[in-house]
Amino acid sequence: MGEQYLELISLNVWHIVVTIANLFILVLILKKFLWKPVKKVVAERQNQVESIYKEATDSRDAAERDRLLYEEKLNNAQNEAEDIVRTATQKADRLSDEIVNEAKEKAVQTMKRAEEDIELEKKKAMNELKNEISGISVQIAESVVGREINEEDHRELIDSFIDSL
Repeated sequence: MGEQYLELISLNVWHIVVTIANLFILVLILKKFLWKPVKKVVAERQNQVESIYKEATDSRDAAERDRLLYEEKLNNAQNEAEDIVRTATQKADRLSDEIVNEAKEKAVQTMKRAEEDIELEKKKAMNELKNEISGISVQIAESVVGREINEEDHRELIDSFIDSL
């Protein structure tokens, strides 16, 4: 019995060498058949992760460009709206000034026409007054002189009478 335990406890060098050789062969076999496929799968996964990260970065950059473009368009739209309002205001001011100027011109023309009408009426009244006065003066002169006055004498009398008035 003692030998059996010794055999269990004792070191067999050939046994150790064969075990190390088996381990070395197993590592070579695993390296040849398992290591390369595992490395390939890991590389593919790494490429996928990098691709996803690149797509995310590209998407973020595109979103940022779109946001900047949107802000620029929004600013342009606001500027265009301000320009439209400014143009409409200027046009309304110009139209208002034109209307006021037209009204002033019409008022001036109406005043001129009224003054001309007044002047015309004044002349008509003066002519009627002259005719009436001349008729009266002819009658007075005929009764005073007792004869009829010719037209030239008549005009001279009228003019002198009007001048004296």
